[in-house]
Amino acid sequence: MILLGQPVAGAVALGASLAAVGAAYAGIAAVCAQLTESSRAANGLASAVLGATYLFRAIGDSAGDLSWLSWLSPIGWGQQVRPFAGERWWVLVLPVAAAALGVWGAGLLVNRRDHGAGLWAARPGPARGPRLNSAFGLAWRLQRGSLVAWVISFAVVGGALGGIAQDMTGLVNTSPQLREIVARLGGVNGIVDQFLSAFLGLFGLVAAVFTVQAVLRLRNEEAGLRAEPVLATRVGRIGYAGSHLVISLVGGAALLVVGGLVMGVAQGLRVGDVGRQAGDVLVGALVQVPATWVLAGVALVLFGLLPRLTSAGWAAVVVCLLLGQLGPTLRAPQWLMDVSPFTHVPKLPGGTFTGTPIWWLLAVSAVLIVVGLAGFRRRDIG
Repeated sequence: MILLGQPVAGAVALGASLAAVGAAYAGIAAVCAQLTESSRAANGLASAVLGATYLFRAIGDSAGDLSWLSWLSPIGWGQQVRPFAGERWWVLVLPVAAAALGVWGAGLLVNRRDHGAGLWAARPGPARGPRLNSAFGLAWRLQRGSLVAWVISFAVVGGALGGIAQDMTGLVNTSPQLREIVARLGGVNGIVDQFLSAFLGLFGLVAAVFTVQAVLRLRNEEAGLRAEPVLATRVGRIGYAGSHLVISLVGGAALLVVGGLVMGVAQGLRVGDVGRQAGDVLVGALVQVPATWVLAGVALVLFGLLPRLTSAGWAAVVVCLLLGQLGPTLRAPQWLMDVSPFTHVPKLPGGTFTGTPIWWLLAVSAVLIVVGLAGFRRRDIG
């Protein structure tokens, strides 16, 4: 930012706020790691905290009478530093203190739990195992708890965002300049549609996190030496991998359907037109599905061809997130923006629907899936 000619104080405040917010969540993650026995559960708990605090920040920034909610979120603290807008350095004390408190609390908890266990005791399993008559039954058994948690999260966040979308119209009265901008965008309905479209884009990225996580469960099972006994039976490799892939693809689509439908219904209840609003927002959510499938295909290709590099699937998600959030601000070249499949998704509601990019994304995801399954079928297990 300094090289681009921005003030030094603002650039330092921006970097410091990003680092401090990251440190605060690292402290939260350190505490979560002491509470649960498995890293998967710790990741889920920390992600739930991240999602809740992001929601606090979103509602606090959107609804004037609930602005105090932003102060319950480390993300809100980072914004309150106000880089390039009259820096408030004292706000940095909050995320730094949260990070220090998290590390200190994790240090206390680690001495109170058994080695290899969490502070929360794991529940004993059932006396009899379930009957698993198929590879899909096993995959569903392994993935269903995570999917249910994701669905509930999408429903809650979708309802909250849909409930505050109409409050964007109150911002129009804040300045003549804003009223002029909103008029160019298509009036009050334009700004509400842009708000919904922006968060549906984020929903797509978050749903992609689930699709990649579900696919990479294949690698976890293989590395944990649980895949080989299954494949030693009549279960074929394509059926085994395809079972997890189906849950990944259908589950990701289900998340977007639930989130979009609840968001649309909440918005419709505010404006008294549930039918039209629910339909428009649901379509805006559905067009995100092919992009999430592309990232699932990338993860499957890595698993099938380069299993030791499957963690790079998360790098693909991060790249899409950075391009979507920072690309326009930094004026990234179009060829770089086109790397993300979400760049090609129609911006709905409010935008124009075009089917060509949807078909291309579906074709790319299909090719990636075929390549990934073919690679897994040919390579050694281990």
